[in-house]
Amino acid sequence: MMNGQEPEHRENPYKKQNPYKKQPKAEEATKGQTETFVTRNVKLITFLVCVAVFLVFLGPLSVWRISEMVNAKQEQEALEAQMPIGALLAIADKGADASWSDFRKFDKSESINDKDGYVGWTLQVRNEPFYVIVGGYGTKVPPQTIRVYSLITGESVDLFRDDVHAFVEQNQINGD
Repeated sequence: MMNGQEPEHRENPYKKQNPYKKQPKAEEATKGQTETFVTRNVKLITFLVCVAVFLVFLGPLSVWRISEMVNAKQEQEALEAQMPIGALLAIADKGADASWSDFRKFDKSESINDKDGYVGWTLQVRNEPFYVIVGGYGTKVPPQTIRVYSLITGESVDLFRDDVHAFVEQNQINGD
């Protein structure tokens, strides 16, 4: 109270602010300013920007991973549809009793239906260096020819007349 004036009130810079003290309302802080879509929706815009950044950088990785999984599944299904060596040997044991239905359940890499009625199928043997060609005039009668070919030597045997078991043992890669 010097000279009849009230003493200046100074804030203590070391004193913590009271968190419970009323803060000025946002309306008072922005009084006189025009409110726009951006100022009203800052949180929404921030969220959308984060989602967009996530999709731009990680989206292609996710799509790539999903496509890799689909391709792997398709390759596995294609491999499982091929004739296993055990099925080939079982059909060879049938000899002249082998029929089109023995081969129908397996995936054919080539299929020929001639205008004269000739039908030919080429079947790959799963995980082995062999393929089988089945041919005949129509699927209602037994096949006329069934040949087993080696991809290693290029030789072939007739399933009806030759020993397929010996041919397979002789031409397998690992000798199993």
